[in-house]
Amino acid sequence: MKLEKREITLNEKDSVTDMLYLEKNLLWAYEKGENHAERKEVKGLCQEKQEEIQEEIALLEKELQAICFVP
Repeated sequence: MKLEKREITLNEKDSVTDMLYLEKNLLWAYEKGENHAERKEVKGLCQEKQEEIQEEIALLEKELQAICFVP
C-alpha cells in the first residue's frame, strides 16, 4: 500500500476560529487559577490577564464575523 502525502491547509476562517478557541480556553484557565489563588497579587494578575484576553476575544469575534459575512 502506498502512502499518500496530503496537503493540509487552513483558510483564514479556520485560523481565526482556532485562535478564538485557544483564547477562550486560556481565559477559562486564568479564571480557574484566580479561583484557586491564595495571594492577592496572583489574583490581581489573573484578573489583568483575563481583561486582556477578553479584549482579544472581542477582536477575534469581530474579525470572524467580518470574514463570514463578506459579500
